[in-house]
Amino acid sequence: MAEEVKRKKKNLQEDVVGEEAEPWLLTYGDMMTLLMTFFVLLFSMSTIDPVKLEQFSDSVGQALGKKTKAKKYSLAEIYTDVVKVIEDENLQDQIQVETSERGVAIKIPSEISFGVGSADLNPRIYSILNKFEDMMKKSTYPIAIEGHTDNIPMRSAMFPSNWELSTSRAAQVVRYYIARGVPPERFQAIGYADTRPRAPGATIGEANSSPDRMAMNRRVEIFFLTIQ
Repeated sequence: MAEEVKRKKKNLQEDVVGEEAEPWLLTYGDMMTLLMTFFVLLFSMSTIDPVKLEQFSDSVGQALGKKTKAKKYSLAEIYTDVVKVIEDENLQDQIQVETSERGVAIKIPSEISFGVGSADLNPRIYSILNKFEDMMKKSTYPIAIEGHTDNIPMRSAMFPSNWELSTSRAAQVVRYYIARGVPPERFQAIGYADTRPRAPGATIGEANSSPDRMAMNRRVEIFFLTIQ
């Protein structure tokens, strides 16, 4: 009996010594838990939002004590800077910024950008567009400028339909930034007419069923794209 007690005591002492000799196992276990959580999160997402993914990755790095390395101007940083501009200019009720699997989108209503039925930029939008110029020059992401309209038919000598109007508005924004020194190869100018309404609705007609909904759909979007 005494020998069995001595043997158990010896095994316990060896276990304690082993634990003290390998403290890295605790850190390793924490890291494995975080990685498992990370992959479960990826698996559970139907679409991966690159901005949220970058923010999550930064949080994991900080939790593990990982030193931050010099890196390119990220989508997460672009999103943060755009939000700051909108808040500083008190434009929360007019300009929205959203993230998706495509990247970061700045949604600017046509009411503050263009005249009715016109593709000429309203001078009052210049100061707002200028706020995003440095972000474009610092980043390496492709930039899509997308024009959208409501479903009211457009018929004029210059714009036979909403397709021409939406594309011309997008091109006008592109030309503005190129004139200010942003490299032209960074841009895409795209017109969607009324085919991609922002207002809710099962059909295009339903999404444009009220003046407020039509106003939501008339917009230009500046997209920092994830595809490089």
